[in-house]
Amino acid sequence: MSSDLKAYRQSRESLLAQITKELSGDERFLAAWLTGSYGRNDADEVSDLDLQIVVAEPYHEILCARREQVSHKTTEERLELFSKFGKPAIIHENNHNASENGTFTFVLYAGSALMIDWVMMPQMSAERPFQSVLLFDRGNIPVSPPPTPEELKESKKTVAVIWAFLWMMTAITTKYIIRGDLVFVQNWLEQLHGLIREIERRTERLSWQQTYTRGSLSQLQPTREKQIESLRQLCKRMQELKPKVAEFTESEPLMPIAEIETLLSLANK
Repeated sequence: MSSDLKAYRQSRESLLAQITKELSGDERFLAAWLTGSYGRNDADEVSDLDLQIVVAEPYHEILCARREQVSHKTTEERLELFSKFGKPAIIHENNHNASENGTFTFVLYAGSALMIDWVMMPQMSAERPFQSVLLFDRGNIPVSPPPTPEELKESKKTVAVIWAFLWMMTAITTKYIIRGDLVFVQNWLEQLHGLIREIERRTERLSWQQTYTRGSLSQLQPTREKQIESLRQLCKRMQELKPKVAEFTESEPLMPIAEIETLLSLANK
């Protein structure tokens, strides 16, 4: 780890300690916890703080007020709170990402370049995720139960659909190798890896939280030859998965290996 990265991480931890001390001593706030990479216990040197705060009933109408659904600014009351911990260099508020009746504000702090997702929520609808790190709780906020897999019948249908879509996009991605569009191909190699991960997750009856992986699933394939090889490896993985998919969906999944090889042979020429 470089000294700069170490210093950045230490600054983030100091900021978190400062926020926890400040909020826990403020009557407006009943509880706070971290989600995201902290909640998953895989925070690294540049992870941001996904901070969720429960606002006490007398104050939530002001602090959880939504002026706009998406905006480049926030309310004066929230800005005053955020500014206690540094000067915001940029603010982006997107309440599509907020909890029920709450708000979501991204703040990048000037100078330090530290990032916080501030999620404010009223006490009446607050529930702490099962996968989170508690900072303080003066309101006995209920904790959500562990996640469960999707309903079995629907999941079987979904796996069958993903299987067909994956092969379709493998064929289409091969066309773009032939056309020499390496950017399109790289993008779809990543998405194909994600589709395989989704099939594996559903056939193993796991929740998405149990299989979440931060960042990309594929490696950069900068040449036509490497992209062809990567597609062949994906096809091999699909062949290995076929028995499990057949058992899970209770059907015989189609697998157009010969047709994909025909297309890949054109890509080689």
